[in-house]
Amino acid sequence: MTHNGKTKLCPACGKQTPEAARCVHCAAALNPSTPRKLLSSDMPGADYGVFLLAIPLIAIVGLLLTAFAAHSVSGFVWLLALTALITAGFAAGEVFQSPAAWSSGSPLKPMFRWLGFVALLWPVGYPAYLHGRHRFKLGNWLIAALIVEALFLGGATLAGVITVTGYGKVPAQLAAQPQNNAVMLRADPRWIPDAGDIRLVKNAHLDNCAGKTVAQEVNGFFASPRWQAAAGSGGTDFVNVSGIVTYQGKSATAVFQFVLNKDKTGFKYRAFEINGVPQSIYVAAYTLAQMCAS
Repeated sequence: MTHNGKTKLCPACGKQTPEAARCVHCAAALNPSTPRKLLSSDMPGADYGVFLLAIPLIAIVGLLLTAFAAHSVSGFVWLLALTALITAGFAAGEVFQSPAAWSSGSPLKPMFRWLGFVALLWPVGYPAYLHGRHRFKLGNWLIAALIVEALFLGGATLAGVITVTGYGKVPAQLAAQPQNNAVMLRADPRWIPDAGDIRLVKNAHLDNCAGKTVAQEVNGFFASPRWQAAAGSGGTDFVNVSGIVTYQGKSATAVFQFVLNKDKTGFKYRAFEINGVPQSIYVAAYTLAQMCAS
């Protein structure tokens, strides 16, 4: 067997051997392959712990704002899913950028395992990841994760209740009203209201409080409630309900006025006054929400 005349020292047996793939004396490899350089070996492990804790806290604010503003079940579910996906994405990103995850080869398997676990089983996967990330030489933040999760679940539950019950929602009886402070109709003694007008309003349910009648709301919120049926100068029938409330730390007289439909199939909000001062539709809606919750 011929060689080009060049020799090199075999690192295994220490003998001179012609340049080749292996030593002619001990068959040891003369040119061992260079160890594979890890993709992330030159980058520091990215620690997204602060972001992983902040995402659910920010989501609480978003859930509550959406619940009060839209009362949308689809929006509520979408925000829950988005929270799970974002936290899962940050978890997977940490695994991919951690040099410790590359030490035994490709990190794709643990990365996708944590991605699916956190995204699909967030209440369990979220604290489990923040506990198990120490294996990637990242901090173990289990206690902080459990606190954040408890806050998130509490906020999400409250947002869900608001969304489903419609708490704080402007009732349909108010929604069509102008935004300026409406002035109440005044009784015209020439017109006599129907005897059943008060009963019609008392036994009805406002859209924002299906679990209580108007009478139940009034009795639970107003002190010394008083009902009055009357008719305006144009023959419009209306019902006033008044009572004592606490306003800016003091006792005040509040009055709601509802105008009845001509066919007496329903009624709509007309005006709301506190101590004789007309209030905006937003103050009226907020007061009705308190009445429902009382």
